[in-house]
Amino acid sequence: MKILILTDMFPDESEPASGVFVYELTKALSHKNEAVVIHPRLWNPLGLLASFAKKRGTGGSSDGKGKYNRPANGIEVYRPKLFVLPKGDRLFFRAFAFVFAALPLVKRLQRKYPFDLIHAHMACPAGFAAVLLGMVCGTRVIITAHGSDVHTFPQNFFLRRLVHFALKRAHKVATVSFALKGLIEKMAPLQKEVSVIRNGVREDAFFPIDKRKCRERLGLPVSRKAILFVGNLRPVKGVDSLLRAFVTVSKSNRADLIIIGKGESAPELKVLTKALGIEARVYFVGPVSHDMIPLWLNACDVLCLPSHREGFPTIIVEAFACGRPVVATRVGGVPEAVINDSLGILIDSNQPDVLASALNTALAKEWNSQAIAAYGRLFSWRAIAEEYRHLYEEMLDYPL
Repeated sequence: MKILILTDMFPDESEPASGVFVYELTKALSHKNEAVVIHPRLWNPLGLLASFAKKRGTGGSSDGKGKYNRPANGIEVYRPKLFVLPKGDRLFFRAFAFVFAALPLVKRLQRKYPFDLIHAHMACPAGFAAVLLGMVCGTRVIITAHGSDVHTFPQNFFLRRLVHFALKRAHKVATVSFALKGLIEKMAPLQKEVSVIRNGVREDAFFPIDKRKCRERLGLPVSRKAILFVGNLRPVKGVDSLLRAFVTVSKSNRADLIIIGKGESAPELKVLTKALGIEARVYFVGPVSHDMIPLWLNACDVLCLPSHREGFPTIIVEAFACGRPVVATRVGGVPEAVINDSLGILIDSNQPDVLASALNTALAKEWNSQAIAAYGRLFSWRAIAEEYRHLYEEMLDYPL
């Protein structure tokens, strides 16, 4: 089959960790199908003009770098310009801009590359755009909802309408957890079954590696315990709770806390770290390439994910594939991954004292890393791609 992927999340030079799960799924699908990706690059001509003015001393900012067609390991990735507002990122506006940015390219691709269906990741903006483009092109559309498009965007009156429109008019809807499926069915009752297909893990990259060697390569202390967080530094991720919990953990363990990622909360989290007096034991690594994540996972003793909301976090199954246990909050699809106490410990969110106790327990426990890794391998991207391939085949019989 020929598949057109629409997404506003995909790794590139400026955001190497963005939408890695979309990239990995597309690569796995490409083993038996042809897949082309449209990943618009944000473009603000007003910002570009302001940037030129800044050089003359009048202020402004720049935006919109990137090549139009850049293959990614054999995957064709087209990056048309998507106009965005100069102040903030208005997602409602961006959903419509996505349609106009992609339409000329989609029409050209349809002639050159007659795709069988459009697969959009996130109900908005890509899913909304995919439904309208599918109507124009006479093409079936599947939307995969990943999390915030279901549990966060609908809190906004206007975005809720776009999400409803997209989910109701797509020929097929999939999501990454049963928790998200329940939210979709409650929010926008559909006349079709919502499929649940998890996120996956690269078996050739995520597997157990000697912890000492990984730490030596990364320049980490060999004799200390290590807790790892990987994710966006935003309030919803609960990293502030993790820092408060680590105050207690650091008193009873010779442990370090490693934080990988970037985001709007980074400055205040660093201020909090200093205020709590733990800056000597907390490492803000910043964003790293996805190829380096297996090293960090194998270097740690436990992965911690203290989020307030989640879909089905890929980092959890990646940790499992490396043989690492997980301490996480009981939100979204997390309990569907951490299915028993041989894999990790689940707690309620926003409870630093409880989180500290769970982390101390996890650091003291002898985990069966081989059994954890064997469970993680069940979530291979090739197996996930095969599930999607069956959905695609079903869709070919759906009326347009």
